[in-house]
Amino acid sequence: MAKIGLTNFRYGVLTEGTDGTPTYGGPLTPGKAVSCTVDITNNDASLYADDALAESDTSFAGGTVTMGLDEADLTTMANLLGHNLTSGGIMTRSVDDVAPYVGLGRIVTKMVSNTQKYKVEFLYKVKFSEPSQDNQTKGESVEFSTIELQGTVAALANGNWSVTEEFSTKEAAVTYLESLLGTTSH
Repeated sequence: MAKIGLTNFRYGVLTEGTDGTPTYGGPLTPGKAVSCTVDITNNDASLYADDALAESDTSFAGGTVTMGLDEADLTTMANLLGHNLTSGGIMTRSVDDVAPYVGLGRIVTKMVSNTQKYKVEFLYKVKFSEPSQDNQTKGESVEFSTIELQGTVAALANGNWSVTEEFSTKEAAVTYLESLLGTTSH
């Protein structure tokens, strides 16, 4: 299996039931996908008894996701970071802003036995933080720069933190990804 592409970032604002059941406010597109890195942190504990390994645990503890976008419009930034956006298109950042938890998904294109497959990777609960800003003058040559948003990956109250499914067509993958973020529970 060789990964050969990344497309279709989708997110939705999370409402989590007390039992960990997620509901999202519908699929939103943050921008075109440039890159995505998910770094998972695992608990790692070992118990030795009678001079031998008796028990061990390597369970999910949390993680980070870095989403590279071609463009992050003000609506996306306000939605993901909890900022105020006026109807006139002015975004105000405040120290009192609280970013909401969101569900975040993407489609990874891969090649398996000379056939393209489309894998949906979905994180149930992510909270993004304010990105650093780095801007440069054009100079003698043009260089494209993109935006990266970093978020913290957490588990739902029911213990679920991610779901993955593979499809033979991109259309089926997009439909599934958007259904995860629909107004019904999953």
